[in-house]
Amino acid sequence: MNIRKWFKREQPISLKWKWGVLLFLGFFVIALTTLNFNYYYYHQEQRSAIKAVYQENFDRMTEYIQAFDYLYQRPSITDLDNKPLNSNQQSQNISKELYQYISTGLNDDLTIRLFNERNQLVFSNRHLDVPTVESNKQLVETEIKDVLSYVGRTTIRSTQSGENLGVLEYIVQPQALIELEKNQRHIFFISILVLLLVAAVVAFVLSRLFLRPLNYLNNALDLVEEENLSEMRMRRPRSTDEWSDLTLHINRMLDKIDLYVRNQKQFVEDVSHELRTPVAIVEGHLKLLNRWGKDDPEILEESISASLQEISRMKGLVQEMLDLMRADHAEMDYKDEITEVYSTIRQIHSNFVMLYPEFNFYLDSEKSPDDLYIKMFRNHFEQLLIILIDNAVKYSQDRKEIHLSVSTSLSEIEIAIQDFGEGMSEEDKECVFSRFYRVDKARSRDKGGNGLGLSIAQQLVKSYKGSIKVESALGHGSIFYVTFPILTDQRQIYKSKQKAIRKTL
Repeated sequence: MNIRKWFKREQPISLKWKWGVLLFLGFFVIALTTLNFNYYYYHQEQRSAIKAVYQENFDRMTEYIQAFDYLYQRPSITDLDNKPLNSNQQSQNISKELYQYISTGLNDDLTIRLFNERNQLVFSNRHLDVPTVESNKQLVETEIKDVLSYVGRTTIRSTQSGENLGVLEYIVQPQALIELEKNQRHIFFISILVLLLVAAVVAFVLSRLFLRPLNYLNNALDLVEEENLSEMRMRRPRSTDEWSDLTLHINRMLDKIDLYVRNQKQFVEDVSHELRTPVAIVEGHLKLLNRWGKDDPEILEESISASLQEISRMKGLVQEMLDLMRADHAEMDYKDEITEVYSTIRQIHSNFVMLYPEFNFYLDSEKSPDDLYIKMFRNHFEQLLIILIDNAVKYSQDRKEIHLSVSTSLSEIEIAIQDFGEGMSEEDKECVFSRFYRVDKARSRDKGGNGLGLSIAQQLVKSYKGSIKVESALGHGSIFYVTFPILTDQRQIYKSKQKAIRKTL
């Protein structure tokens, strides 16, 4: 197997190592750049300081020599050549005073050479092969046989006569500086090794520190089971950063998962409980027919009719349970949907007026322009109104009158639906939104429904950040109040209108 593929498949690099390598390279490059810059800067400063000292000596020597009328003993000129001169010859070729001046300033780092006007060497304290340098009063940094050197070459003119006396060459090889730079290079390389070690340690520690919240999340999520899903939540870090946001989102996700799991369990329990009775009824009729009822036309018709009625009830029950399940997470499924309130209420009001001509439906609103929106899926808003109005119709008695009213505040809209029917006791008011709860249990089958309508209505309202409450007096009717926050985001309203226009095209 290819080694590269093996590493890729079998040994994925952990995030800790990736961060460690990245931090190591980052710290090392930054630190190395800083160290190199400081070394180079200090190195240049040292050379500049040394060069300035020797430049001053070079200028002083040039100025001193220019005060002479001649540099050498003229009778010896014809015997001069470019051969090395011993100290005796040097002292004979140049003036005694000049020789003494030059000798007092000589050291192991300095080489002085004097040439006459014919470019013949008349004085040199050391034999040294110096590359040709143009005449320049400023010292030039160069290397002579791989040794750092400063070389200056200038023409000497007498300040008294103006005569060209010759050429002065000033060569410096600063041994102390060379040795210092050598030691500094050793220190520099040792510093790089130390830097490598420090960068590796810092990178490893920081990578572990950065990823500690992730390790905590991983360990905590490993402990999450279905049994403790309602209790297990991530501890939010003290700092407010990306890890804190991630923890918050994970907790929200766990809340949603917990809600789904609880709803699923509740759904299974409720369905199994509510289906037990109709299934038993159907089973009883079928057993009756199987034994002897099929031979009696009257019993056969009665059993089939009762079974069909119970099956129809089961279908309605399952559909309502599914509606209740969808209502639990309606806002997440339709988070970008909005609804215009007044036009929707007027439409539902008209539908009920046509559906129940024996009832008087009154619609009262403070204002009626079609410009008030709530953040809710239109079908769900219609379903909510239908549930509440239909419930009012079912429980109305002699006074067949339903009132709908709409009022607004600065940030909320309130919808009230009032009937003048049976009303509810305090005990019924506390349980009216519970699943499968019926106020009039004796007449519940005659009125239809499975006791899930108000539960669906409450869940829809809660899913869209609204509130619902009921006021009721036994024998005098009930009023259901539904409140929603008003949508003020004009951009979202505009987008929704454009989307609706595109659907009609």
